[in-house]
Amino acid sequence: MNLLKRIPVHYKGELHDVRLINFTVEMDELRDRVPEEITIRDFGGRAMISMVDVKLQGMHPVVMPLMKFNYRHVAFRLLVADEQYNNGVNKGIFFYCSFTDKPLMVAGGRVLTDYNLETGRINEHNGVTEITQGQQYVKYRLGELNVSPQQELKATIGALDRAYSVMDGRLRVTQIQREKWPIQLVGCTEFETTFFKSARLEGVFRVFETIYYDWLPPHFLRA
Repeated sequence: MNLLKRIPVHYKGELHDVRLINFTVEMDELRDRVPEEITIRDFGGRAMISMVDVKLQGMHPVVMPLMKFNYRHVAFRLLVADEQYNNGVNKGIFFYCSFTDKPLMVAGGRVLTDYNLETGRINEHNGVTEITQGQQYVKYRLGELNVSPQQELKATIGALDRAYSVMDGRLRVTQIQREKWPIQLVGCTEFETTFFKSARLEGVFRVFETIYYDWLPPHFLRA
């Protein structure tokens, strides 16, 4: 399976209706669930997860532009400490777990990517979005644009542009390229999850524009 993940595939696509639900959890809840090569970023004794809920459209490998696919992707993106690789700036995430309601995407994602992709149900009803897997769930209800600054959180989330994974005991990284990333703070009138016992909502952002992006091939970091 790792053999296929080594194939250097470059993807292009569009991001629509991007939602970033950011919450922290106690470090002890994650320590034994993350590869030891990944350093969890510390926010006052807590880890931060930036959950992305996005509609991906026109996704395709650059070498096969006609092979396009669309799906809704939800991911628990754990913020990691990677300043040593980026001139003192933390920019990275680790895909703790991802979900989609398309089984074929899950099958392909498990073979070709490091998304840790699993099957989940994604429903929206009366303004509430709920992602469920078995008895576990996360749900949220978004509000209007929020004028509260939260500049520190905005800078933290806005800087994320690369994902780390571990293969054969070595770190590798995939970089994301996009021309713009106009995240805007919005309210959140309801947030609840059973995936994490100690989850505490920190802030929510949305992107109201279509974002064209490149998902570059992963490469190993030098030892």
